[in-house]
Amino acid sequence: MKSPLRLFAALVLALACAAPALAQDSDSQASQPWMKLEKQLGLQTTYSVDMVMQAMGMNMTSRTVRDGGKTRTEMTMPFMNLKMVALEIPENGRSANYTLFPDKKKYVRNDEAGDADAAAAATPKIEELGTEPYEGEDCIKRRVSLTDQGIATDMIMLFSPKQKNMPVKIVVSANAPMGEGQPAMPLQSVVLFKNYDFSAPDAAQFAIPSDYVQAASMQAVMMEGMDLGALMQQMQQTPPAGK
Repeated sequence: MKSPLRLFAALVLALACAAPALAQDSDSQASQPWMKLEKQLGLQTTYSVDMVMQAMGMNMTSRTVRDGGKTRTEMTMPFMNLKMVALEIPENGRSANYTLFPDKKKYVRNDEAGDADAAAAATPKIEELGTEPYEGEDCIKRRVSLTDQGIATDMIMLFSPKQKNMPVKIVVSANAPMGEGQPAMPLQSVVLFKNYDFSAPDAAQFAIPSDYVQAASMQAVMMEGMDLGALMQQMQQTPPAGK
């Protein structure tokens, strides 16, 4: 039986696979695989959208705002009731990633994945699967398979012609590494996209507020005030994957 802490890590990974811009430390992030396919899939890069992510019997809502090379995602982490904002913004000619904690007025700069990791990612395979009805519309259906940072991911994606051919549903299957000597944990998550808005967002959404202070690490902020006993009890009550 896997420990509650390992289940929590697996849950975060499952949600990260489904949700764009969930910023974490570079050694554990899922790298938002579908966002890396924007050019190949012909996706819009200026929009905002609400999402509902489903994994391991739980739902998590989030909102993503995109403006070219800038991304903002707002969410509340399950179990912990911790509000987070993930920012990806251009900085000194490169893309910088930050995680903000609005309730604590703190932020963390996340380490960037190295160029070697990016080079090691397998070329994604995109298969056209025709169309599938979804919410009264015939949506374009594709399968996207790729391996990134050692995580093999398979996505069945539905794209809405009424929403500029943007995704409206993604079913993500992945094998999550659980640690050295541990078998990979198969996970499935679903993300539903609602309320697309293709107008240009306010630039202020991509700035770190001036009254925020930088924290030493994401783990340190997340551990502040955490009731580990209550957290473990909640995790033990979470339905197993696939139930």
